[in-house]
Amino acid sequence: MDSVSQFALGAAIGEAVLGRSLGRKAMLLGGLLGTLPDLDVLVHYTDAVESFTYHRSWSHSIFTLTVLSPLLAWLLKCFYPTAWLDKPSDRTIAAAAPQFSKWWLCTWLILITHALLDGFTIYGTQLFWPLAVKPVAWGSIFIIDPLYTLPLLIALIVATKYRAIAKKAAAIGLAISSVYLALALLSQHHARNVAHTSLNSQSLATNNVLIAPAPFALLWRIVSMDGEHYHEGFYSLLDNNNDISFATFNSNRQLIDSAIDHWPVARLGWFTNNSISATIENEKMVINDLRMGVESSYVFRFVVGEFSDGQFDPTISELLPLQIDPVRMKLITRRYYDENVNLYPQ
Repeated sequence: MDSVSQFALGAAIGEAVLGRSLGRKAMLLGGLLGTLPDLDVLVHYTDAVESFTYHRSWSHSIFTLTVLSPLLAWLLKCFYPTAWLDKPSDRTIAAAAPQFSKWWLCTWLILITHALLDGFTIYGTQLFWPLAVKPVAWGSIFIIDPLYTLPLLIALIVATKYRAIAKKAAAIGLAISSVYLALALLSQHHARNVAHTSLNSQSLATNNVLIAPAPFALLWRIVSMDGEHYHEGFYSLLDNNNDISFATFNSNRQLIDSAIDHWPVARLGWFTNNSISATIENEKMVINDLRMGVESSYVFRFVVGEFSDGQFDPTISELLPLQIDPVRMKLITRRYYDENVNLYPQ
């Protein structure tokens, strides 16, 4: 998820666990801890695919975070300035100071929920690193979803202004945002059922089907991998007709297989559950991550090698700039409420 959502989630947990001891500073501390795992972006790799696929790996592992949380809790307990503790008139500073168990619980909850929340997006979060387990990508919420974040932000505003009900406000905000996650999963489950029914009726493959959300978990993008081709379609919960129309594109699977011994190609296949396609652009081989974006406007595209005299020459991978198709984006916005929109005008 985006940094604002992660900060808000961490701040709400900080208030719920430590608010009575630290006052408003519990929200600030929780928010900062909530963004800590994403500092792995500061680690630079020479290969673009390495940077892409090692993000949300060791820094988002439930094992790493569980081991790290007591150390962070101990540091916070030892070095958190006593002058910053909340000082109710009827209690001493010592009485207000959190016990180590509270520091530990708060730190662990914030770090673990950060990783779990990322798992609800389609990017891919390696929750079980260093085990050889594929990234978790439930893909039920968009990477930026105001309907998830807004209840948390409102709760934080209330908690800042009305300290008497701050803990209750944080708990309500966390409950509402969690309910939204559950509703998004139900929406995705319904979209998956509709997608599989449509694919079966059109004799299209159903063994590797991606169901990815647009914001608000209302519009869903379906991608079915089918050998040398893949099929892309959209389904909105507002549709009257459950028969999804699919457009078919060439994945160039044979081209991918010819370069599968090149680490970036194999790594992208593993990381995306083989939701990739290949193109030749200016005699360079480009791998497209089909999970994020839409046809002709994919977020992550990597040059992985060059062709010389018909032979593939592997190179260090390079991330290409995002090229947005403004016409397609406008059409997709309309697709939320109009199932007759033609998303692939000639």
